[in-house]
Amino acid sequence: MMQSVRFLLGLLLVPAWALAQLPPTSPLPQLLAERRVLTQQYAEANAQRHGLLGLSNKPSKKDLQDVVDALQGIVNKDEQIVAVLNQTTQQAQTTAAQLQTTTTTLQNTGRDDRNLTVQRLSELQNDLQNAQQRERQAAERQRTLTADLEEAQQSRTVRDGLIAGLALGCIGLFFWRRKR
Repeated sequence: MMQSVRFLLGLLLVPAWALAQLPPTSPLPQLLAERRVLTQQYAEANAQRHGLLGLSNKPSKKDLQDVVDALQGIVNKDEQIVAVLNQTTQQAQTTAAQLQTTTTTLQNTGRDDRNLTVQRLSELQNDLQNAQQRERQAAERQRTLTADLEEAQQSRTVRDGLIAGLALGCIGLFFWRRKR
C-alpha cells in the first residue's frame, strides 16, 4: 500500500514543464488539482482516531471507511488522469506521425526539386556548350569563306589582268598586222 501511495504522489508531482506543454484545453491541470484535494482528504481521514469512547488510539470502522473512500476517490481520479495521459500520448503519436509524413514528403519534394534543378542546370550547360560550339563553327566557316573570297578576288584580279594584257596584246597585234 505504501508503494501505491508513493506512485500516486509521484503522479501528483508531475513536472511543471510537462504541464506547460499541454494544450490550453487539457483537463490534466484540473484533474491534478482535484487529486491534490483527494490526497488531502485521505491524509485527514487517515489521521482520524475515533476509537471506542475515545479511549483507544485505534481507528474506528467509520474512520477506516473514510480512508477507503478517500483512497477509492484517488484511484478513480488516477484512472481519469491516466486516461487523459493516454489520450495525450495518442495525440502526440498521431502528431508525430503526421510530422514524420510531412517531413518525408518535404524531403522527397526537396530531393526531387534538387534533382530537377541539377538536371535543368546540366541541360542548360549542354545547351551553352552546344551554342559555343556552333559559334566556333560559324566563326571558322566565316574565316574559311573570307579566305575563299579573298582568294577568289585575287584570282579575279589576276584573271582581269591577264585578260587586259591579252586584250592589249591582241590590239597591238591587230595594229601591227594592219600596218604591214
